[in-house]
Amino acid sequence: MDRNSKENLITSAIAMLPTHIKANVVMDSIHKSGPFCDAEIELTSGRKNVHFYVEAKRIHRKESLKPLFEHAGPNTLLICNGLSEFLLEQCQRHNLNVIDTFGNISIQADNLMIWVQRTKVIESAPQPTDINRNSLMSEGVSKLLFILAAEPNSIKSTYRELAEMANISLGMVSKALKLLQEERVVSIKPKRVLDEERLIQLWLDSYRVALRKSLGGIRVKYPESWSEISLEQDDKWGGEVAAEQLTAYLYAHDWQLFTHLPLQKKLAQLKCRPDAEGNLWLVPAFWGKSLKWSDRTQALLAIAELEASLDSRNHETARMLHEQYLSTKETN
Repeated sequence: MDRNSKENLITSAIAMLPTHIKANVVMDSIHKSGPFCDAEIELTSGRKNVHFYVEAKRIHRKESLKPLFEHAGPNTLLICNGLSEFLLEQCQRHNLNVIDTFGNISIQADNLMIWVQRTKVIESAPQPTDINRNSLMSEGVSKLLFILAAEPNSIKSTYRELAEMANISLGMVSKALKLLQEERVVSIKPKRVLDEERLIQLWLDSYRVALRKSLGGIRVKYPESWSEISLEQDDKWGGEVAAEQLTAYLYAHDWQLFTHLPLQKKLAQLKCRPDAEGNLWLVPAFWGKSLKWSDRTQALLAIAELEASLDSRNHETARMLHEQYLSTKETN
């Protein structure tokens, strides 16, 4: 992996840390070859500060871990892509501290012990795309990625039209398109999508890393079926409900509903009160009303939330939706 890839891997993993853990990273501070020389990082949890030497590496098999086991120590840390339960257990068994991009953490240092396991089966979960610029993983860029992934030909729209569809500023449209052009995902002159498959993956990655945590919204306990909820014209289901509608395969347990209505007005319609443990997540719609909706748009919204969940069946359903609605084809 080159320097940019390592830096993006570290950034993606750090973004998944619990809020009470802070990280300060210095890239290439050791200037020597060998394991655990890619960066240095200081993790802070409460009053505890621990310094680590970092190996940034993509891990897909146990064989990729073996060279690191003999060099592992209390102050070494592997930062990697999302690990399976088996690989995570191997790290723990060989005292290899690790943080991955799915939020799994296994650290046993001199005065710091952290164990977080967020997924059970993730061997086949989609891996984050290498991103040369961390700026791509921002809320504004994510919103434009959603529009372009939903309708690749929308790139031919004016900047003002794109801004209205994505619910972002004209300046953000310009910035996002320039970043995507530098990544050779789109062309600005002439306006066209160059790599639709990567565009879609960038949307899915940016939703998980950047956009999802900024959605806000309110949790509500709704006693009836989701199908009994009265929807406004611009209300859209996400996640499991959208997947159930599109595939008739998944039975929705967790309901995500996007609305352009003020949330208090939506609560009044539902005759419900906020409940932190509720099964219904009311979310302000992050796109503009001028966006034309389609099954492909619905699938993109559903897959993003399914992939961000911790349920392996959701991941399986996401792959089904991807194959059915997002197969790459000529769009220009």
